[in-house]
Amino acid sequence: MSRTAQKLSSKNWFFKVLAAVFAGGVLVCGLMGLVGVLCHTDGSPRSASGQYLMWMAALLWSALLSVCFLFRSGLQAWGVLIVANGVVWGLFVVLRSVLL
Repeated sequence: MSRTAQKLSSKNWFFKVLAAVFAGGVLVCGLMGLVGVLCHTDGSPRSASGQYLMWMAALLWSALLSVCFLFRSGLQAWGVLIVANGVVWGLFVVLRSVLL
């Protein structure tokens, strides 16, 4: 089975960036919530754990904005990020109901 490898291009850059901004922003919020539940963070922005979560969100979102160009198309970027959102938010809901 030989598949022709599709080269990465900047053809759909606008849709890739939109996926990273919107779906990536929701994904980063879900990851913040997941880490917050696992670390039993109270959500106070003045605490050390709250500061860690805020800086973690900025770092992850900027990394996601950089990595979004590695998707082959805007549709693939949306698909992968939506599936990742479903997994992260599902895990957050389950862990929140179990741990809190």
